[in-house]
Amino acid sequence: MSFASKDKTAAYHARHYLPHAARGEFGSTGWTVSRLGFGCYRVDEITAEHAAALKLALRSGINLIDTSTNYTDGGSERLVGRVLQELIKSGELLREEIVVVSKAGYVQGQNLHLAQERERQGRNFPEMVKYMQNCWHCLHPDFLSDQLFRSLARLQLDHLDVLLLHNPEYFLSDALHRKNGDIEALRQEYYRRLREAFVFLEKQVAAGRLAYYGVSSNTFPHAASHPEFTSLERLWEIAESLSPQHHFRVIQFPANLFETGAMFEKNQCDQTQTVLEFAREKKLGTLVNRPLNAMRGDRMVRLASFPTLEPAEAGQIFPKQIDALAAAEKSFAQTVFHELNFERFVKADRPIFAWGEHLQDGLTLFQNWAHWDHVKQHVIEPQTETALQALREKAGGAAKWEGWETFYRDCLAAVINTLSRYHGRDAAADADRLSRQLDEAVPGLKTSPALSQKALRVLLNVSGLDGVLLGMRRPAYVEDGIMALRAERIDQVLLPLQKLFDHQDTKARRKA
Repeated sequence: MSFASKDKTAAYHARHYLPHAARGEFGSTGWTVSRLGFGCYRVDEITAEHAAALKLALRSGINLIDTSTNYTDGGSERLVGRVLQELIKSGELLREEIVVVSKAGYVQGQNLHLAQERERQGRNFPEMVKYMQNCWHCLHPDFLSDQLFRSLARLQLDHLDVLLLHNPEYFLSDALHRKNGDIEALRQEYYRRLREAFVFLEKQVAAGRLAYYGVSSNTFPHAASHPEFTSLERLWEIAESLSPQHHFRVIQFPANLFETGAMFEKNQCDQTQTVLEFAREKKLGTLVNRPLNAMRGDRMVRLASFPTLEPAEAGQIFPKQIDALAAAEKSFAQTVFHELNFERFVKADRPIFAWGEHLQDGLTLFQNWAHWDHVKQHVIEPQTETALQALREKAGGAAKWEGWETFYRDCLAAVINTLSRYHGRDAAADADRLSRQLDEAVPGLKTSPALSQKALRVLLNVSGLDGVLLGMRRPAYVEDGIMALRAERIDQVLLPLQKLFDHQDTKARRKA
């Protein structure tokens, strides 16, 4: 199998019934991509719903997939590989019709264990950034080489369309936190490391493993004076210094209703251009992440409508759900753990799964939806996924494990769903208020009933944004995204919203 191709990506869209504005050229790659991409941040190869959602997206005109080596500890890439192979073998797709983007840089989960084991053997990956106990980061060519080969294996591909360096600014963040040197010296080292990574990636293109490469950075839209700012202009200069025919062709950054720096912050070319303007000038492909998860101040705002659960109903169903979860965890500790001889690999000095105990007061434990969602996304889900994947490997496909894992996932999902709906009541009121404000500011958005569709449509109507990456873990999320993709175009969508939110921020500062 080869890379995505100009002719085949165009042919893919010719046979799908999406509006012309729902697709476009991906920078100067020659590929035609859907303006909406399937974001794989929280999908895995175990959950059937994730596979169903990806298949629906690919069958509905979405031919852009974005994943990463660290997403669900490799499970995200395995899902993409499995689904692509299934649809290719059935004749529904051609490999050349789909643009697959992955990323490398994070050292978590199995990658962290690998890095630690290499350190014990005296073969450590150079230039490792030990950002946190459970999250390291590395862009050294030795690590990137390891990650690229693992990524291709999980994706079941011989060739990767795009590999992005994943949030390289971790180097700056870590160094600043540790107070290691002055900012200018740190920046010199930062761009030196990026240059070495670019040199490696160019070699991978020459070897036929990559078509193009790029950078995904949360700090592309930051002010140029920000200590963790990543300058697209400097990256372009690095690529140009390597070769006029370089293959640095794609960037990724966050953008949403509240984070509009990519469109408005002039941080390139002596503060005369935004990152989006510079990217358009250089014909770089642009990808946007977090379209529905906005950072506003120090809190996360979910740009979607919230299903809610009233206290009376929650009080009836939650105790039963938490008891079922605790029983499943007890079954693992007392039966499954010993029958599958997990004690050979794992020290059982404390319970591996104990959410039934930790969340028994979940209805009163969390301050609000943002507090609950943070714990869910950054504690419960990653810790559980890491443990399940590690044990699954040791189980070797044993039926006893497969049955327990499926049952446990269902029990945990029920508890998470109830807590999300219960704690989402205040957030639901905020979402309704925001939805009304959007309709007043941009009347064309009224035709989309859901806040998520309105938020997506804003980005889909920004010229120069090639792909909006939406986390579509469920078929319903795919359908929601497709509705936004099919909606009528809106001209001049950003300025009215900028005025609206600038006005709100001014009012908030006055109150403070």
